[in-house]
Amino acid sequence: MLDLQTVTSSGALRLLDGGEGIAVLEIDVPGRPVNVLSTAVLQDIERTLAAIAKDSRVRALVVTGGKAGSPTFIAGADIDEIRSVADVAEATAKSRRGQEVLGGFSRFPRPTVAAISGNCMGGGTELALACDLRVAADDDRIQIALPEVLLGIFPGFGGSQRLPRLIGIRAALDLILTGKRISPRKAAQIGLVDRLAPPGSLREAALAVAREALRHKKGWRPRRRRRLGQRLGTFLLEKNSLGLALIRRTALRQITAQGGSHYPAPARAVEAVIDGSRKRLDAALELEANLVGPLVAGEVSKGLIHIFQESEALRREPQGSAERPAAKGDAAPRRIGVLGAGVMGGGIAALLARRGIRTRLKDLKTDPLTAALRTAAKSFDELVRRRRMTPSERENCLASISATTDNTGLGGAEMVIEAVVENLDVKRQVLREVEPHLGEDAIFASNTSALSITALAEASARPERVVGLHFFNPVHRMPLVEVVRGARTSEETMQTAERIARELGKYPVRVKDGPGFLVNRLLMPYLNEAAHLFDEGCSMEALDRAARGFGFPMGPFELLDEVGLDVASKVSHILHAAFGERAAPSSFLDRMVGEMKLLGKKGGAGFYRHRKGKKRPNPAILRWNRPPAGAGAAAPDPLGWLRRMLFPMANEAARCLEEGIVASPGELDVATVFGIAFPPFRGGLCAYADWLGLGEIVQALKGFAGSAGGPSPKERFRPASLLERLAAEKKGFASLGRRQRTPEEVAAASP
Repeated sequence: MLDLQTVTSSGALRLLDGGEGIAVLEIDVPGRPVNVLSTAVLQDIERTLAAIAKDSRVRALVVTGGKAGSPTFIAGADIDEIRSVADVAEATAKSRRGQEVLGGFSRFPRPTVAAISGNCMGGGTELALACDLRVAADDDRIQIALPEVLLGIFPGFGGSQRLPRLIGIRAALDLILTGKRISPRKAAQIGLVDRLAPPGSLREAALAVAREALRHKKGWRPRRRRRLGQRLGTFLLEKNSLGLALIRRTALRQITAQGGSHYPAPARAVEAVIDGSRKRLDAALELEANLVGPLVAGEVSKGLIHIFQESEALRREPQGSAERPAAKGDAAPRRIGVLGAGVMGGGIAALLARRGIRTRLKDLKTDPLTAALRTAAKSFDELVRRRRMTPSERENCLASISATTDNTGLGGAEMVIEAVVENLDVKRQVLREVEPHLGEDAIFASNTSALSITALAEASARPERVVGLHFFNPVHRMPLVEVVRGARTSEETMQTAERIARELGKYPVRVKDGPGFLVNRLLMPYLNEAAHLFDEGCSMEALDRAARGFGFPMGPFELLDEVGLDVASKVSHILHAAFGERAAPSSFLDRMVGEMKLLGKKGGAGFYRHRKGKKRPNPAILRWNRPPAGAGAAAPDPLGWLRRMLFPMANEAARCLEEGIVASPGELDVATVFGIAFPPFRGGLCAYADWLGLGEIVQALKGFAGSAGGPSPKERFRPASLLERLAAEKKGFASLGRRQRTPEEVAAASP
């Protein structure tokens, strides 16, 4: 068999003899935890295919992942390379280059078979599509996807053209426009995969398919049965102009409804798939490259890639990384108690049960427990209905939750998560009562959104085992968890808390104890300025529209209704007490809660009236929304309003970084995107501020200090010292990088 050392330089490829003239090409990129298709790897694939094609002894080729112990076939193209491209011509050329290299599998003169041994993403799926046949391990843990749209682009190595030709236009759009991940079994059902094989026999099955292909002509595929309805739908919709026009309109309508104006990639993908279907493959590939090039070079892609990389780093840490070495005992807790069966406690318990964690749910009364169990059962039923869970898995999840009105059964818990009323004295009392029933190594985690973990831990005999674990509502949807370190919380406790957050599929952002922690502290100036603008007579609805136009899913007043006006009022006073006049809240929120008894969405009315899933402005609030006497109506200025709401938030971000509340601008960006729904395509708060320029923000803040209404404008808009320094040095937040490990972290990780 050919010696690859003569044709490759990256060391990523191995060529093995599969017998009977079948070569097996293993991809194992050195120095990477998963296989990626970098420029160097693509170059070696091209050279290797050309060399093998000249070897008359090779009758067929099987390509597979060769990374031992990795659950990944190919993770896709090199994201760092994608992020580095800022020129449209260069991006278009790179797309053509990827098409040309992967197209080599399609042009190979003998049968080619992709043996999908693990997760197959993006460029990996495009490589598999370029092969004649695809065999996948029958393992539900394996995921196959084209997730490029989540990075602001779409498949540009031939995937947007080969996939619809393989499985049909509608099925292809479903995968490309959502980035959804499917199992090998689902991939086989839709025709993306030709054969399934037991995981331990994948290579043998792929070799068998290659031998079978040798008995037929090049391009042969096993016959796939399709239902009459599928064949008829394909004929009526995908094989004529009227049907394609209907598919296009439907897809674009859905894209627009999901905020498509901020994300150009889905619409370009529709154009590539539908228009490409009417062209020869070579012309269709040229269309794909010309459409994807501007997206790769665009700002939306850069922002989404930034968030993706930062969030994935949080999910991977701290498994022995240089920044945060793993502490002793690297397994997440498997027995957890949840104290409080309210909305948050019940949601946390259901989420734990879904991950197979034995959960003991405690409340003082049986009614909340019954309601929480009933809600959990309904959520599992919905997952079964959507085929995200089997009936047997539903039963196992329900069996994982047990309920109690006392401390029975908590002795074996490795962690308890407290989710009782937001009152420090109550939480301290709960800690004192439960701690004697726990093992010495058990962790007490509080789901508080604003109360001091250090103050809470004063009630504990083991303060080093007390930590904040702040989930966001609704628990099953919000992907962020703030892991809050009190003054005496140990590094081992922090890492265990981060580990359970990852086990639950969340992004854990490590936060130092302080009023409002991180997310609520950043929300404070944003919501406060919206309230002060409201007091000055700016239209509530116009302010909400301006925020949605920027990319937020809801405006500040819609968000206040969602959070709950009582909660918002309480947090605003906590932050005012902590930060003084720069956090001075508007008085009308207290009047809404105290005088008018308005609670927001949960009470049916707040700034808006909420009825049957619809909302309308609350007439009682609109009567207040008038300019002060003699002031006249404020001239509409959506851009000015946005800057006045957003720039103080960026200013507060600088203070949080300066005080070490959060480790890095990247982590703060993840927190703003997943905690307050800052527009992902803008890359998060710090990335957006860097793009705009910190100097411009500083100058605007100084201008607001002299022109804005409301209490203490000079304090509200005083630039943070870090913000002024970075602006003077013409630097951005990104220049701060990541913080170094503390001596405590180093000691905790030492043997």
